[in-house]
Amino acid sequence: MKKTSVVILSALAMFVLAACNSGGSFKRAKTGLMYKIISDKKNPVVKTGQILKFEYQQKIRDSVLSSSATTGPAYVVIDSASIPDYNNPAEIFAMLRKGDSVVIVFEADTLRKRNPQGLPPFIKAKDKIALTMRVKDVFNNQDEAGKDREVAFQEVRKKQEAEEEVQKQKDIKTLQDYVKSKGITVQSAPKGTLVEITNPGSGDNVDSGKFVSVMYTGQTMAGKVFDSSIDPKFQHPGQPYVFQIGSNPPGAIEGWDDGLRLFKKGGKGRLYIPSSLGYGKFGNGPDIKGDENLIFDVEVVDVTATRPAPQMPDTTAPRR
Repeated sequence: MKKTSVVILSALAMFVLAACNSGGSFKRAKTGLMYKIISDKKNPVVKTGQILKFEYQQKIRDSVLSSSATTGPAYVVIDSASIPDYNNPAEIFAMLRKGDSVVIVFEADTLRKRNPQGLPPFIKAKDKIALTMRVKDVFNNQDEAGKDREVAFQEVRKKQEAEEEVQKQKDIKTLQDYVKSKGITVQSAPKGTLVEITNPGSGDNVDSGKFVSVMYTGQTMAGKVFDSSIDPKFQHPGQPYVFQIGSNPPGAIEGWDDGLRLFKKGGKGRLYIPSSLGYGKFGNGPDIKGDENLIFDVEVVDVTATRPAPQMPDTTAPRR
């Protein structure tokens, strides 16, 4: 998305928060949603069956929950059969025109009443979630929208790949500095994983199409252990993780697929994985933050042409 669009959405987000706090001139939809449409009314109101393309930003307090700046534009079909629902502003979408901007406000207390399963803990009482949108285009059928969506997807993907490459080079530099400071000798795998080999192994090569069985312990750069196939504090202790090298979809994080290729069966070592080859900017669970580099101690216990049979649990071992 262009910089000007980000400015427009950011300005709208600031506007809606100020308006909510000062009792601005918002309307109420039948579902109770608060909304305000900003329109020059030069274009016709959308019709049933047409598809809206819009840029958006969803914000709570000072935090952006989601934005087309990172995910690309959204596409919504105007459907007369849609049932009004506080969680879905379809009734408001049906009022819009090409070029319109709209601010929609979800009130946390109402969301909580209408979602008995609960809300994420970061949503507090009295919070307001502001969805700001700008209608960029209106399509008459799915074919038109589909072609536009594909172009938009490719643009977003190129942007993401460029950002990932910048982050990866930053991560690699951080890891190189780390191993240098520790006097550790490493090799670079093809995609950038740094590999400390203590035993290269002497069996079959780890290669595309092969199934590898790996015993491992994973930790953050700060030394926080977040997973292990050895430590009984974690699930399935004593059982190796098995996946196919080069599989699609991947069976493990990209840093594993990259770094393990430098080993043979019986190999042991340590993988220093850039965040972009790990869990990326979103992280994973409470222990792995976004853009966090990871360290894995690994042992390649087997390399096979076909997936090995799953191990039977040891019923003589003490239960956790």
